[in-house]
Amino acid sequence: MNNNIKIQRMRSWMVSAVLILCSVIASAQAVIVYPEPFLTDETRPDGVLFLPAPPEVTDPAFCNDFYYYQWGKLQRDTPLGQQAKKDGPMELFEAFSDVFGMTIHPGLTPEIDNLAGGAGSDAHRANKRVKNYYQRKRPFVQFAEPSLVPETEEEEAKDYSYPSGHATRGYVYAMTLALIEPDSANVLMKRAYEYALGRVVAGYHYKSDIDASAILAASVMGALAGNDAFRRQLEKAKAEYARLKKEQKKK
Repeated sequence: MNNNIKIQRMRSWMVSAVLILCSVIASAQAVIVYPEPFLTDETRPDGVLFLPAPPEVTDPAFCNDFYYYQWGKLQRDTPLGQQAKKDGPMELFEAFSDVFGMTIHPGLTPEIDNLAGGAGSDAHRANKRVKNYYQRKRPFVQFAEPSLVPETEEEEAKDYSYPSGHATRGYVYAMTLALIEPDSANVLMKRAYEYALGRVVAGYHYKSDIDASAILAASVMGALAGNDAFRRQLEKAKAEYARLKKEQKKK
C-alpha cells in the first residue's frame, strides 16, 4: 500500500471520527430552537405588570407551594411521575399529538408547526421576561434535594422557576391547537394541565409557577388573536388540518 492510499484512508477515518463526535455532542447538548414570534416586545403582554410576585418562603401563601412540592415527590413512582419524566421540553409536539389526533411534525404538518411554533416563541419570550425579573430559585435548588430528572438538573439550575416556561408553552400550544380543532379543546387543555403539573412532580417548579403560567399563556393568546400574521397562519393551519384529516379517512 503506497503512502497516498494510507493518507487517504487516515483522512477518511478522521472525518468519520469527527462526525461521530459532533453527533454525540449535538445529542448531549440538544436545545430548543424557537422560530420567529408573531408579536413584538411592544405588542407582547408584559407579565411583570399584571402577575403577582411569587410568594417568599416566609409568606403564608408559600404553604401551598410547599404542600404541592411534598405531594409531587410522592407521585414520582406513579404513572403521573412516569409521564412527567417523559414530558421534556424537546417533546412538546409529541405530548399533544395523541390528543390532537394527528402527528405534529415540521415535515408532516409544516403549517401547523409554523403556527404553534411561532406562538410558542411568544410564550417563551413573555415567560423569560418575568423569570428574569423575579429570579426565583427552583424547588430542588431551594431545598437542595434531587429532582425527578437528575440528568438535566445542572442545566435547569441555571434558569429560574417563576413562571414555568414549560407550562406556559404547553398551555399556548394547547390553545393554539384548539383553534384548529375546537372539538379537541377539552382534551388538549386537560393534557396541558397534566403537562404543567408534571413540572411540580419533577421538583422543577412550584404550584404558583404553573398557576402564573396559565394566566400568562391566556394573555399571550389574547394578543395573538388580534395579530394579522397569526390569523393568516391560522387559516393555513386549518386548511392543512382539513386536508390531512380527509386523507386519513381515505386510508
